[in-house]
Amino acid sequence: MDLLGTIGSSISGQVGDVQGLDNVEAHNTVKLFGAWYQHAFSSQHVRLRIGVQDYNAWFDVLDAAGVFVNSSFGLDPTISQLPVSTFPITTLGAALRWQSVDGLYVMGAVYDGRPGLADHPDGTHIALRDGDGVFTAVETGLVSSGAESFKLALGGWYRSSAYRDPAGRRRHNNGGAYAIGQYRITPQGQVPAVHVFVQIGAADSQRNQLDRYIGAGLTASGLVPQRPHDTFGVGMARAHTGSAYRRNTPNATAAETALELTYQAHYGETLVIQPDVQYIIDPGADRRLANAWVAGVRGQYSW
Repeated sequence: MDLLGTIGSSISGQVGDVQGLDNVEAHNTVKLFGAWYQHAFSSQHVRLRIGVQDYNAWFDVLDAAGVFVNSSFGLDPTISQLPVSTFPITTLGAALRWQSVDGLYVMGAVYDGRPGLADHPDGTHIALRDGDGVFTAVETGLVSSGAESFKLALGGWYRSSAYRDPAGRRRHNNGGAYAIGQYRITPQGQVPAVHVFVQIGAADSQRNQLDRYIGAGLTASGLVPQRPHDTFGVGMARAHTGSAYRRNTPNATAAETALELTYQAHYGETLVIQPDVQYIIDPGADRRLANAWVAGVRGQYSW
């Protein structure tokens, strides 16, 4: 079981960005984040997880992108723009994963289509209501941790809940697809460990604020010989606006682009200090908002 407590003001609220430049920003509250049961079948190649869970724990995730602070590097914004079971609001779901000894895997999942209660952000609300619909997901890919370390995956999602599109029309379905990949460009066992990654996402341009996304970056661990666990990262995340959104939104631009430079410094096994700088171009895809520099420091203590 995982409990989540969040507190603080909104950095994105000050900048006006749409992608979420701080991936731990959320409404101030304490809630249940995860409570699930996982069963490994006798073959050990199949896992079933049932309960309150994070869609992004299994789907659309790259380890090489995990060091970054901007939310888009964690979950493609063509998906996170929807009410989906992920940080900071999770809901009931069931996910099934099969993986072969050679690293080929296939996953499928179904979740409640409306996590939480939109009008009651405080606390935990798990409710299956008429009209919620479902959010379904599939992903297949290949992973390798051998001499050539890499991951390649293709995924798709479908949501059956009712909603209003950017033109105000009532819709009853939505869907999209994505492709992700990462590759270690330095040999296994060699320091520094350097990875490159790419993320591509797509959704219906008539039904969504964001219809395309591309993210890419490079990370390097152990650049300083005496600090093998430190990680440096540089990345770019660009979220493109849909045609219906631009037609119906005055001052809308074609896209918002975030550039990020970060360094995660480890001190022993308990403390992490991470300076981070981002440059947001066309925040909110709104021509009225000025480009923004955002600099900060994140701290993490674990025991």
